[in-house]
Amino acid sequence: MDDLANKFKNKLGFGNDRQNVYGQSSSWHPQYPTQPPLYGQPPPPPPPPNYASQPHSPYAPQQPSPYYPTPQHQYHAGYTNAPPPVPTRPSPAVPAQSSYSDFGEAPSYASVPPPPVAPRPQDNSRYNRQEPSNVPPPMVKSDTRPSVTPQPPDPSVSRSTGSVPQAAVVTGTLYKPGEYPTPDLFPFPLSKHRVLTHPSSFTSAAIQQAIDELGPHSTLYLPPRTRWTVSSTIHLKPHQELATLGYPTEETEIAWLEAEEGCSGNVLKAFDMPGVRIRNVGFDGGREKYGYNKENDCVVQLGGSRGFNQVIDRCIIRHPRQWSCLQAFQGAENIRVTNNRLGPAGYDEDAEDGGHWADGISYAAQNGLVAGNLVEDATDGGIVIFGAPGTLVTSNTIITRTRMGLGAINMVDYGPHDGNYLGTRVINNTIRIEGSYLKIGIGQGPSVWFTPPNDKPREYIRGAVVKRNLITGPAAKDGGQGRAGYGFPVSDVEDWICTENEVSSNVVFGGDMSEMSRDPRHISIGPGPFVKAIPREGQGPKSSEFQHEFVEGPIARLIAIRPGAPRYQVFWPGQIALRIGDSIALQKIRLAFDTDGEVRLRIRTERGDEVLWEAECKNHVRGRHDARLVFEQSSGHLDIVDGAGHVLFDLTPHLIHPLNTAVALSLSDERPHLVLSAIESGSVLWAPTGYEVGYQWSIGFGPLVYQTAPRYTHIFVAGLNPLGQYVVLKSIGHPLVGPIMSWPPDESMWCIVWKSHEVHNQEDDSQSRIIFQGDGNLVIYSGREHGRALWASGSCGRQPPATRLRWTDGEAGQGLLSCMTDEGQAWWSSQGKTVG
Repeated sequence: MDDLANKFKNKLGFGNDRQNVYGQSSSWHPQYPTQPPLYGQPPPPPPPPNYASQPHSPYAPQQPSPYYPTPQHQYHAGYTNAPPPVPTRPSPAVPAQSSYSDFGEAPSYASVPPPPVAPRPQDNSRYNRQEPSNVPPPMVKSDTRPSVTPQPPDPSVSRSTGSVPQAAVVTGTLYKPGEYPTPDLFPFPLSKHRVLTHPSSFTSAAIQQAIDELGPHSTLYLPPRTRWTVSSTIHLKPHQELATLGYPTEETEIAWLEAEEGCSGNVLKAFDMPGVRIRNVGFDGGREKYGYNKENDCVVQLGGSRGFNQVIDRCIIRHPRQWSCLQAFQGAENIRVTNNRLGPAGYDEDAEDGGHWADGISYAAQNGLVAGNLVEDATDGGIVIFGAPGTLVTSNTIITRTRMGLGAINMVDYGPHDGNYLGTRVINNTIRIEGSYLKIGIGQGPSVWFTPPNDKPREYIRGAVVKRNLITGPAAKDGGQGRAGYGFPVSDVEDWICTENEVSSNVVFGGDMSEMSRDPRHISIGPGPFVKAIPREGQGPKSSEFQHEFVEGPIARLIAIRPGAPRYQVFWPGQIALRIGDSIALQKIRLAFDTDGEVRLRIRTERGDEVLWEAECKNHVRGRHDARLVFEQSSGHLDIVDGAGHVLFDLTPHLIHPLNTAVALSLSDERPHLVLSAIESGSVLWAPTGYEVGYQWSIGFGPLVYQTAPRYTHIFVAGLNPLGQYVVLKSIGHPLVGPIMSWPPDESMWCIVWKSHEVHNQEDDSQSRIIFQGDGNLVIYSGREHGRALWASGSCGRQPPATRLRWTDGEAGQGLLSCMTDEGQAWWSSQGKTVG
């Protein structure tokens, strides 16, 4: 029976009572090891008295004892079932302790239990979603005094909430890069193996020949410190392992596969190959040598409908010539991407060749694991999650250092799983912004990345958990601040959890969104750590759960943000709270709450600051040192309030209270400088310095443009009426207005002061549109009469051309509506064309 047990142990690699794992006799004693020194090293010193009195097991983590080295073993280039030597520089597995000083503060690793291993493949319909914790997220301290650019509350400082006990929340990675536990990755081969020590050439052809000769269920070892040129894609077989001999982890010790200029497609491909393992190998796609090539693909490709149980561990992948370092294709399950180093990848749009971004990891497989990876300077997405239902993404570190990144972790794609992120868990990852600008930390939802469609229903993604992730700046020893656009933006999600995430105080949010459309229906909320889309009517968040720091506002294509001082910025109710002496500054324009109590809009010129507009409010504020200029969250008004919240002065008194619609306040270096807009209707509710648009502006029936006369003596409103006329109305008295108007207007409150043309019948033409064309002509086209032009300003064909359409309050001899040149000359104006 003992012999049978020993045979069974030997088959599994445990060794038996009389032989070690290599089949050699052993008279092991804890103080007198008989194994010969490894690779000619001198005999080891005796172990300390308190050293564990049991032999080192080959199944322990990959850390052979320095006191009991494993025996040297001879290898040849042929086939053998004998294992390779245990590495001299082993891959660390479970760390005993770490200060984590280079990667941010973290708990003692010995006190943190290992995360779960990725689940075995299972039917997606049987997946039970993780339920949210009943413990509330920590509260944060809010600083109500804004900086030059107002910032949302700082979430980096926690405080207790009442008597509810707080659970210990650890944000950021639990393991250093490269140290995520991989207890099932043993330092010996899969069945038969070969060491490619004397190839005919150090090329991909020699590697492919050896792979083909070995066949499935085998390991091919590449000698350490070797470099192999890859002229065509290397294809692995099912259940094959490709690794560097000894499994070293140092960049200078591993074998490198380097793409040649003529290499197209992937460098290594394991598509539809189950059980593949790629370990401790370096890959260079050649971007730095040969530039971008649209004919190439990602460097390493995994996955496919048969690509189950694949592993890539402790590899280095950099410089893809196309879109990604590593792809895990949909259809596969239990692909484990662990402890790898990825990037740099691609260049941002500021590069001379236009950039051509690239991902670090592009992952779409189900029920997998992405853990312990270090992604540096990936210019598109550090880790892009394409649904990947059931996958755990944890303890990854994403760093932007020398190249601007679009997103650190992206969860923005509806395909290829039709929005299914059920059971996808993005937990305890660290995003470090060390030098270059990062546009988005963890983007969640399609509209974060793309412009929402107007002609079809929005696509919603559902089912993920995003918890305990950390966005931080440079390490404390390096000093400085990290610069980002958005931290955890969320849009178009359902059944979603985003809680207990944290942003360090050394990260500053800002940037320029001026490249986005000025259409109020497409403008996005300004930069900040926690922003969330306003739920669309009838399409709320359902059972979603979000931490309380989130500020709501429209979200559309946030990756359009650019680093640097903004030329255009949008604020949502609750985002502005200026004390006396504070201001919001763009590159040229500054909205200031001056020390004399006046609110002024200034522009920076060669002659210094010039006042464009002032609210005439200082008499209402004088002596009130507790006064604040706020964009009221409850009413949508721009008010000056005292310390108790009582309104001292309303800058928008002509608006109904509350507005009961989503509004935004935009500040711009270009005209119009200050605009309050209604999002859904597209109406301009307030523009104290005038309102204007450029070529191709077009609206139909509904949106209005309001202009207030000085001291609010009366209001002008302009818009298309249901008959297809563009009209300007003047108020009688002081009516309160909203984003929409009933037609015909109440004659006791409004009179028509100008209209585009006469209408001889009263037939409905509410489908008509008014367009400011590229030739400088303002034209109304009928919706009822197959697009026939109903009226035109006749301002086309002039030199210099009319480039701007401007609305004013009619003061200083200006027309209420004018077609203007860049120099301010009016080729057409409504001035003098008043009626009745």
